[in-house]
Amino acid sequence: MNAKENIWVEVIQQLNNNELPNQQLLEQLSLEERELIDALQADKMIAGANHLINAINEDSAWNKVRSNFPAKTVKLMPRLLRYAAIFLLPVLILAGGVLYYTKNNQPVELSLAKLQATDHHKATLILADGSKVELSENPNKQLGDVAGTSITNKNKELLSYKTDGSASTEQIFNKLIIPRGAEYKLALADGTTVIINSASVLRFPVNINAASSRDVYLEKGEAYFQVAKNPNKPFIVHANGMDVKVLGTTFNVNTYTKTTRTTLVEGKVEAKSANNQITVLSPNQQAIFNQQTNALIKADVDVMPYVAWANGKIVFEEATLDEVMDQLSLWYDYDVEFQSDKIKQIHFSGEIERYSDIKVILNIIEQTGGVKFSIKNRRIYVDQR
Repeated sequence: MNAKENIWVEVIQQLNNNELPNQQLLEQLSLEERELIDALQADKMIAGANHLINAINEDSAWNKVRSNFPAKTVKLMPRLLRYAAIFLLPVLILAGGVLYYTKNNQPVELSLAKLQATDHHKATLILADGSKVELSENPNKQLGDVAGTSITNKNKELLSYKTDGSASTEQIFNKLIIPRGAEYKLALADGTTVIINSASVLRFPVNINAASSRDVYLEKGEAYFQVAKNPNKPFIVHANGMDVKVLGTTFNVNTYTKTTRTTLVEGKVEAKSANNQITVLSPNQQAIFNQQTNALIKADVDVMPYVAWANGKIVFEEATLDEVMDQLSLWYDYDVEFQSDKIKQIHFSGEIERYSDIKVILNIIEQTGGVKFSIKNRRIYVDQR
């Protein structure tokens, strides 16, 4: 480690022992660095910093990072620490998210300060008669009663269906359309909860208990299902060439690309392709159906990158810049245009949360020194620096 890194290690150890930092050490740090130490002391966030000391990368990247001042909450996941810190320990500890950039097999970490999230709960409900209801314009409102099933919009974030004893057995369908840059939660009449991601469409029965099976149709996009148990009525998600059959479980279905992916969090599901291939998933497994080749395969996966969005996060593991920008374009409702195909293959790992301004995230990515961004209207231009 160089001299500056040794100073940081010693200061962190002193704070971790509830000691005041040595003044002579502090005088060797920049004003910005001293302010970060003050933030650590004020927020009492030093606990656990000693776990990061051994992860310091000798190839210091301090001059490559222009950090935003961090929020007071910690959202780091322990498994991310393996990518190695770059000695920006205070920023790493306090940041609301952390992004890492891999260049020449050396990790460069980019910390991301937490900002206040914008209202991203928007959706259009299409009723059986074709009429439309903009849910963001009708908060805390009962939208009607359809054949014994009441429909209520709660706090502009949850659409709830509840049936009474007189509910009709007629199959009446509604459709929920989620625009880019938004998401919405749906509570079905059987107790199943669905979180529907950006640029997605889900069609579902008003009284899901009316038929012998509980069938919903993910016409496009992505949804996270927490299915209420009912051994007598299997729950089936129909999604772009794949049918996912369960009795009660938690899983994610993604149809954004020409590959439909079902990722199982808990329970057990049966995935069936359009050409009748069948595979059964256990937790931490994924069924992948290629709509071009009609091939259905099963793979063991780390589920976190596939389901983190349902908890307000995006998690990348060695994702290309092309994949990162594809996610951000959906999350923030921007189009993306690359000026060079070469930079699409830069790889990133890390975790970020929903932020009020995408410029904050783009600014952090730019600190890698490899790319630069410009924004015009709703389009992001990505170029090589």
